[in-house]
Amino acid sequence: MEEQRRVDLAFLNRYYESSRSGILVVYGHRNVEQNSLLFKFTENRRSVFYNARSASEKEQILLWSKEVKAAADILAAPSYSDILKASLSMTGRTPVIFVIRNFEYIIKGSDSFMRQLVDFVESDGRYRQILVLLVSSDVSWVENSMVSALGELSAHITGFRKIKPLPFADMRDFFGKMSYRDAVMTYSVLGGQTALWRYFDDSLSFRENICKNLLDPGSYLHGEAMRLTEKNLRETAVYNTILSELARGVNKLNDLYHATGFSRAKISVYLKTLIHHDFVYKCYSFGNAGRENVMKGVYRIADPLLYFYFRFIFPNESSLLQMPADKFYDIFISAGIQDYVDIFFKQVCREYLIRLEERGLFPFEISDEGEWVGKEGNIDIIVQSEMGDTALGFAAWQRQITHEDLTKLEYCAKKARLEGDMIYLFSTAGFDEWLLDASLKPDLGLKLIGIDELTNG
Repeated sequence: MEEQRRVDLAFLNRYYESSRSGILVVYGHRNVEQNSLLFKFTENRRSVFYNARSASEKEQILLWSKEVKAAADILAAPSYSDILKASLSMTGRTPVIFVIRNFEYIIKGSDSFMRQLVDFVESDGRYRQILVLLVSSDVSWVENSMVSALGELSAHITGFRKIKPLPFADMRDFFGKMSYRDAVMTYSVLGGQTALWRYFDDSLSFRENICKNLLDPGSYLHGEAMRLTEKNLRETAVYNTILSELARGVNKLNDLYHATGFSRAKISVYLKTLIHHDFVYKCYSFGNAGRENVMKGVYRIADPLLYFYFRFIFPNESSLLQMPADKFYDIFISAGIQDYVDIFFKQVCREYLIRLEERGLFPFEISDEGEWVGKEGNIDIIVQSEMGDTALGFAAWQRQITHEDLTKLEYCAKKARLEGDMIYLFSTAGFDEWLLDASLKPDLGLKLIGIDELTNG
């Protein structure tokens, strides 16, 4: 099991091993697979599993009661309490875990379910441990609407766990046959969204995977980008316009206003909704110093699949329907793919430093990390200790890094009022002679990380 999932599992195990009854909410992006974690948690433990559907309260009760009726006596017209108690009767006297997936469908269709669930846990949970996992893939609803929907009953929720995408290193392990370069490029499209990984084949090149498993209009991944927006967003014409402009590099509120013709107030509201769904994020620069030199109000697409779709497919979809996928790739993707991947390579390099620290190979313990987005340039990577030890990083995908790049990084550091004790430069295409010579002088604190170190790291 991946390290991040071991941490998630440990979180759940702490509640189980406490022997106390309670209600946990476990949630995450719909393409971050949760079942393997849940099944690992319930392995060799008494459990009850129900997958809720989008249905009326009457239909939901009918569906659930039919699943329970096959193994327990249940009333002809049961309530949710009756179903819960009937399910409990099948599990003996040991602790029991209830896993209710897509629980938001039940909450949205019933005013009484949560009250009945709380009463069930508080009454029957006095005599044996009852741990309820309410599981959802609707991030926005859980984080922004659930508490108001539940009212005072939300106080009975014992804990929350957001299941996050996995880091690049875990995807590399998953695709064992894939080259490092193809793995980074694949990460720029699928990210850490584990449910999408199954659709790529590590025996194929990146180009072959894109053509076969994403550009083909009949492939699952081709349609998933639109499913994400259409399922979660109402006025898709507005959202698609904003996402299209963001993918094109128009990422400031005022620039979006001029590009779309929408009012600034409208764009702000729609950006907020996109952020709630983890589709977009607002960039925040590291630290508090040098704020006068920071580029404010910068937005980026957070979901890699959406980013790739709106960058390459959405603006050229008519052409895709008229030509073979490989020809479309060569015309519309090949020229821009390296610049696109560069954005995600910076994230991969930041993860690399964090892994070094976890293995005890970094000069200090990292307590904070981020980036700096300046008016005259950016600092790709900033990591800092509690004592103020600081390392700065610059990453270049498929491009040699030069002394000029280092000079620009040092200029941005002055603007950000940051002093780097160490500077890490990452490149898959090597470094110029000046940097190679400078890296041999320990007092400069300059580390060059090339393709060999990255591949083996």
